[in-house]
Amino acid sequence: MRFGVCCQLQQAAQVLNAGFDYVELPAGALFAGPGDPDWQLLSDARVEATNLFVAGDLKLVGPERGDIRGYAERVIPRAAKAGVEVMVIGSGGARKSPAGFDLDQAEDEFIQAAAWCQEIATPLGVTIAPESLVPEETNVGNYLGDFARLLARKGVAYTADSYHVLNQPGNHPGEPSYWAAEIPFLPAHVHLGDRPRNCPRRDDPEILGFSSRLLELGYSGRISLECRWENFEEELPKALDTVKAIFGG
Repeated sequence: MRFGVCCQLQQAAQVLNAGFDYVELPAGALFAGPGDPDWQLLSDARVEATNLFVAGDLKLVGPERGDIRGYAERVIPRAAKAGVEVMVIGSGGARKSPAGFDLDQAEDEFIQAAAWCQEIATPLGVTIAPESLVPEETNVGNYLGDFARLLARKGVAYTADSYHVLNQPGNHPGEPSYWAAEIPFLPAHVHLGDRPRNCPRRDDPEILGFSSRLLELGYSGRISLECRWENFEEELPKALDTVKAIFGG
């Protein structure tokens, strides 16, 4: 497995100096601008994954749906050139179904948008991996298991995010069948944070249920800590030890 941290570019050196393998940076902020980013700076940062794929002003669903292909054709090749291999699509505002718009249609449109992105990403060696989000963030793709299955029908992978699945409606993480239902097959990527979105404790039973299911499936990919920090640089070494202990690294 490879362990990383969701952060900003200016924090990358701190993450790597603490012993992490890579950083996960915001795609839209880095690659959606009119000009090229600083390729050398990104190479030194070992950016292997991205999040925050698109801002809310480009709608992925609904009557004001934007030029998704045009955006993806600009952002994904730049990310690939920087060494990115996995691009997470959360982007709650961009994929939120507006009032009065059919929710099922919005879900279909988002899945199709992800499939278009994957068409562009595949020749570049990049995997598009949307994540489920909680209702406070969006109303499209709130249940990880269902979301993963819908994406798979279009040939799109998914990200398993522990914070989101622990906070989705009707969650029952203490039941043995819960994790098998919500992580039905191998994800392409993993985000790790506990229910309050802090760095997990190694004895947290909810996180251990999440990690046990991933290990049962044979997951051996990247795990990005996506959590709150009180003192970022000081907490990083302990966080790395913790995540390695949780996953047996």
